[in-house]
Amino acid sequence: MNAGVGFLILAMILTPAVDGVAKTLSADYSPMMIAFVRYLSAGLIALMVARASGRRIEVARDDRLGQVARTALVMGAMTALIAALGMVPMAKAVGGFLIAPIVSGLLGILVWREAPTLPRLVGSALSCLGAAILMRPEAGIELGSVFALVGGALLGTYLAATRGARSQTDALSTLAVQSLLGSAMLAPFALAGGLPLLTPALLVGVLLLGSLSAACHFLTVAAYQRADAAQLAPFLYFNLITAMAVGFLWFGETVTPLALLGLVAIALGGMATLVDPMRLRDLAIPRVRAA
Repeated sequence: MNAGVGFLILAMILTPAVDGVAKTLSADYSPMMIAFVRYLSAGLIALMVARASGRRIEVARDDRLGQVARTALVMGAMTALIAALGMVPMAKAVGGFLIAPIVSGLLGILVWREAPTLPRLVGSALSCLGAAILMRPEAGIELGSVFALVGGALLGTYLAATRGARSQTDALSTLAVQSLLGSAMLAPFALAGGLPLLTPALLVGVLLLGSLSAACHFLTVAAYQRADAAQLAPFLYFNLITAMAVGFLWFGETVTPLALLGLVAIALGGMATLVDPMRLRDLAIPRVRAA
């Protein structure tokens, strides 16, 4: 197995653990508060790692407005996901969130003038169908599903925005700056009702959120440093399988057949967009000649 694939699978195994901690805390704290403590702790951990290793945190000075805008998109996406986790089963929340690559691809076509290939269009249509199925539970539209899809759309917008970023920093700097800036953005909303009671459960949850988030960040960066994005992209959907397992084992959650169909359609649509149209053409030409 390619080392990059191994790192990404490990990150996808740990990510539902972060979501599970957030879901547990959502019983007592608002999504804004959970997102705030998550990113504050992750940013502080990044600063401690930088200090211990003698590395310097770099701040991109020529793209400050873009950095603020991208951070706002990530904070909105993660806050929406945390809200969804408190309302619907983990698999449903994470599955709705997985429309992000589709939104990113569509924005790439509209904003960056990327070629609208047949696999990308078919995959986008399939994922949109899956999202529509996911939004049609037996009792009507669930607010949690709406939050999950909104979060996925915001994350997809963030991914598209990073393509046009004028400056890039190393992984440690990105984690520190984005986490601390994001927690500062969330602070007025999270602390509007006052400081939370510092219980042992909250302190343990904050430590887990920060450390696991930082670990997932570095594992994902390490994966993309060792393998091509096209090779890694299908394994992003491994997150859906682990989310279903964590939801069942941790919270006793199950997913209805209709919702499962929607989740599968979203995942298949995302993977369909990865198909190389040139390879499809090369496969089709020999068949035409043989005929």
